[in-house]
Amino acid sequence: MTSDDITPQQSGGEMPSVREPAAVGQYELFTLPFVQEVVAVGSERARLYQRYADRLQVNPALNRALVSFQANKATPFYRWLKYKEGFSSAFVSFMLDRFRPFGATSPAVLDPFAGSGATLTTATKAGWRATGIELLPVGVQAIKARLHADSVNPASFAYWLKRLEESPSAVDGGVEYRFPHLRITQKAFPEDTEASIGAYLALVEGIADEQVRFLFRFACMASLEEVSFTRKDGQYLRWDQRAGKTAGSNFDKGVVYSFLPTVLGKLHMMAEDISNRNGDSFSGHVQIINGSCLEHLPDLPADSFDLILTSPPYCNRYDYTRTYALELAFLGLGEEEVKRLRQTLLSATVENRSKRAWLREVYESRGASERHGAAVAAFEKQAALQEVLDVLRLARVERRLNNNNVVGMVENYFFEMSFVIHELARLLAPGGHVVMVNDNVQYVGEEAPVDLILSDFAASAGLRVERIWVLPKGKGNSSQQMGLHGRNEIRKCVYVWSKPIR
Repeated sequence: MTSDDITPQQSGGEMPSVREPAAVGQYELFTLPFVQEVVAVGSERARLYQRYADRLQVNPALNRALVSFQANKATPFYRWLKYKEGFSSAFVSFMLDRFRPFGATSPAVLDPFAGSGATLTTATKAGWRATGIELLPVGVQAIKARLHADSVNPASFAYWLKRLEESPSAVDGGVEYRFPHLRITQKAFPEDTEASIGAYLALVEGIADEQVRFLFRFACMASLEEVSFTRKDGQYLRWDQRAGKTAGSNFDKGVVYSFLPTVLGKLHMMAEDISNRNGDSFSGHVQIINGSCLEHLPDLPADSFDLILTSPPYCNRYDYTRTYALELAFLGLGEEEVKRLRQTLLSATVENRSKRAWLREVYESRGASERHGAAVAAFEKQAALQEVLDVLRLARVERRLNNNNVVGMVENYFFEMSFVIHELARLLAPGGHVVMVNDNVQYVGEEAPVDLILSDFAASAGLRVERIWVLPKGKGNSSQQMGLHGRNEIRKCVYVWSKPIR
């Protein structure tokens, strides 16, 4: 199988293709097999669409489960933490098979938004050297847990698990403990649950084996949502009415599980996976860089990766620091640290401030002002993007935006992504590929074609836009926007870019 799209024979029918646009009044109606996009005739977005229309290819081998956490729910080692924002190990394997350099014995892969590390550990099991950059501490913990599990002593893990099972009274409370709450996490647990968490952690501190101790702490962190009054729900934590957190709330998340059986279930799952591991140590072939890829990508050597496989945060107002507030509090981050983390993450929320001045300093300090200028120029010259920003600015003046900071968020997102993509082009080895998962977004009924804009950035950076694989089923717009602007299914895509051989 080559890196080309699967054939009609393999897909069980004709490959859907992009149709020619047909004029409809003062608009052009572009039709894909699963979506209708309406943009003004002669608009910059229409021109951009025409430029890349032949690269848009529906790939029936891809689905939302594969490019999200869903396919990881039953996968050993990856099922421990519900990290919904990452793609699956199966997706990584799918891409590694297609883009492995011919004849390479130990190719190199990079994931600049490593998340919970599916790219890193899946790739190393397949013989790749893997480098990941991740800023969110929750993701870093998940990666480290998987690495520890590869070399932890199974007998030591089983001993402490048995000891915990035989001494349930050890986590019945009685320990002076207060969960290190943030303001947003107050009242997250029943009182007896919080006491049990404290007693459990006191027990864990007595484990001499460092790897077992880390994994037992990780099991606790991975259980927090199940034993709390919260549920991760899009851009925020949703609170059960029993918490008494939100006046007038009638949300009921269902069963709020007791702590001990929940953490024991997690530990048994981990023990099963550890006992069935194949014994191939991969931890020595994974490099984790903890921090922002905007800061660390410029330091990596050029032409050093055969494949870059990643999924950046989407431009959709999703705030990781709120969604993972329980886990961040558990890891000891205070209010100011969470605020700094939110500002350091790639701009994807309405609270993010511009990083323009900081990025200039980053590049000037490395003697890379020319690279800085190229990324800025690509952003400023991308006409379809500037058209989207003008539409949003008008909507702000006309008070049609539900948050005026959406304009700045979209602008900052694409500005920063221009730097990311230009660095990826520099780091990719000739003949190598970038594979990126992302969603298009829509505000005030106007779609921002993220796939086309980012692909145009890639072309500006010297990459070849080979194809933009479109998932057969897109993503619906929000219920709020649907009520105002009607149903519009938005493209969810996997971009494939390559670096020409010199």
